[in-house]
Amino acid sequence: MSAVTSYLNDACRKFGDGWNRFWFTPSDPLPLGAMRVAVGGIALALVGSMSFSLLRLFGPNGFISVEMVKTLYPVPNSYRWSYLDYATDAASLQGLHYFGVAVLLAYTLGLFTNVTKFLAPIVFLSYFHRGPMLTGVGEPIVAMLLVYLAVGPCGATLSLDAVRRRAKGGFALVPQTFTAMLSIRLIQVHIVLIHFMMFCATLQDNVIWWNGTAVWWLIARPESSLLDMYGLYRYPYVINIWTTALILYYAAFAFFVWNRTARPALVVWSALTWASIALLTGLIPFCAAMFVGTWAFLSADQWSRLLRRTPAAA
Repeated sequence: MSAVTSYLNDACRKFGDGWNRFWFTPSDPLPLGAMRVAVGGIALALVGSMSFSLLRLFGPNGFISVEMVKTLYPVPNSYRWSYLDYATDAASLQGLHYFGVAVLLAYTLGLFTNVTKFLAPIVFLSYFHRGPMLTGVGEPIVAMLLVYLAVGPCGATLSLDAVRRRAKGGFALVPQTFTAMLSIRLIQVHIVLIHFMMFCATLQDNVIWWNGTAVWWLIARPESSLLDMYGLYRYPYVINIWTTALILYYAAFAFFVWNRTARPALVVWSALTWASIALLTGLIPFCAAMFVGTWAFLSADQWSRLLRRTPAAA
């Protein structure tokens, strides 16, 4: 009996040590800074693009009134809160809109990130809670990244806050923190689950995926693809190889990205894959957000070499 008790105690201790090491080991926040710039830029582009049709969509006489949204989406309003609901006239709506644009711009540049990292997801979600029918597949990924980046010190590096800190004689090396690791791990787990579900979708729809024609059916949708690639019908083997490469990528990323040696190669592969998917589908925000999400698998040392920066202090 004592042997069993000793085994269980040792197993629980090792599991706890591994759990804490995985989630809470102090880490360099440099990857978070790089991802903040990219994700903030995507969010700013999506929200900023509404400036040209703001009043036509959300204005007092706009196409998407608050009452219509409540009728079409009869869920408790607390689940779909938006500060744009409180704009009663054109002036207040424009004021709130440009306030949101300013918040996202400050977040992207890394200005007052201790505040803007929490305001950015609120601003971003407010637009797509106000107009749910405008939401595509890319907005949930961007919102997820904004929320997870807020967990860690995403403004500690590659930011105007860092420039201001150094100008005031602050510490030159950014300290490692456990919240940086927690933020990275949350993004990693979520991105892997998305890839795994996409791989499962290819297994379910085996008619077009496993006979190698899925890419052709995407090309045959002229309303979505960015380029006219009809000429590829003359090269069926190109279509088959392209389709197979997508299946292999989803599986390889979902199962092998936890291997540190394979990570850089898979991130490079992801760049090619998501660029090709953007050409096929026209889902540029979704593909850009998914690619940025894979950056979480690049270590701080790899980011330091890419950006030629000094690693964080332990």
